[in-house]
Amino acid sequence: MNRRDFLRDTTASALTMAFGMVVEEIQAQQPTGGASKTAGPPVPCAVIGLGPQGREIIGSLAKTGYTPCVAVCDTYSSPAWLKKATESAPGAKFYTDYRKLLEQKGVTAVFVATPSHRHREIVLDALQAGKHVYCEAPLATTIEDAQAIAKAGLAAKTVFQAGLQYRSNKQHNHVVKFIGDLKKCVGGQAQWHKRGTWLRGAPTEERQRELNWRLYKETSPGLLGEIGIHQIDIVSWFLKSLPLSVSGSGALMAWGKDGMQVPDTVQVVLEYPKNVRFYYDATLVSSFGGAYEMLMGDQLSILIRDQRAWMFKEADSSLLGWEVYAKKERFGIGDDTLGSGIAMVADATQLIAQGKEPAKVGADVTKTALYQSVTAFADAVRTNSKPRAGALEGYQATVVALKANEAVMTGKTITFEKAWFNLG
Repeated sequence: MNRRDFLRDTTASALTMAFGMVVEEIQAQQPTGGASKTAGPPVPCAVIGLGPQGREIIGSLAKTGYTPCVAVCDTYSSPAWLKKATESAPGAKFYTDYRKLLEQKGVTAVFVATPSHRHREIVLDALQAGKHVYCEAPLATTIEDAQAIAKAGLAAKTVFQAGLQYRSNKQHNHVVKFIGDLKKCVGGQAQWHKRGTWLRGAPTEERQRELNWRLYKETSPGLLGEIGIHQIDIVSWFLKSLPLSVSGSGALMAWGKDGMQVPDTVQVVLEYPKNVRFYYDATLVSSFGGAYEMLMGDQLSILIRDQRAWMFKEADSSLLGWEVYAKKERFGIGDDTLGSGIAMVADATQLIAQGKEPAKVGADVTKTALYQSVTAFADAVRTNSKPRAGALEGYQATVVALKANEAVMTGKTITFEKAWFNLG
């Protein structure tokens, strides 16, 4: 063998070994559960509440191919509106009384997507009727109602899943495997920025009042209860702990003329064990920067944007062993570039098996977090298994969100009591 052949064969062997190491590492980091289609019979579903979230659920059910939506329910029944609301489930039977829907034979699972303050009675009746129940987050707008729902969910012989959709999202399940590599977590932040009013028009004053429940203090947990609950729950999940205290502030900066009573802009600081503080910011006034979650450690930091994620490593951090082979790309927040990060791609093993390069393909953005949460629920029903976001997780996330909203509304720092998180 001459020198050229030797170098060629040695290089090829080294590349083969390196690629094998990458594949093995990626395989080791893949989530073991979550939203994946399993063999089994279809799961006939019903959706109660045909607002924006209910319609999104119906659309997600249609995409799975094995969770037919056979019944829907809403108190409003305008022909034009109903046609639009059920276009993804044209064969579904319509009800204005959810109790009649629960009597329909063949309905196995129920999605409760009504206004949050209406959840309790519907969920309890659905569980009593022997249905598997998916309850949107927050579970309720009061801790008392949330506790009643969670206790019933735990006691039920059927599957109960809280709508904490990121707990089923493959990208977040991929990232959580790396949280231990942060070594010492020193803090984090997240935001949700999306300009737009919550005001929705309606043909009658009564319907408009009902439709705009999110605007009013007595029926709405505000931005923190309706939006922030999902992102704050990610932090509690990733850190495997619940916050110790929360302080915050908020104001009506733009939408007060729409009749909005809850703040359209909020900021809170949550303190976790080991002096870890997490900052959360949400607004309906500006879209700058969109939405993301970020955790910082002394070795590395991780930024997640829905179906994309990046790892930023410190120059003096120890090698993980595989990252030298991963693709690096620029990432940032809004128009600001923060630096170069390692692209963290979920489903990497499957993409490699298809002969594709994960970092180039990226995540499948058509499979939203909601789609994956809906699919995970259906799979839990078919396999009679525990969902990723069960009654306890849903309850604890609701407590955190409601208390964070209380801190904003009162301007006071709230110290969490351990008893608040127990269903005992």
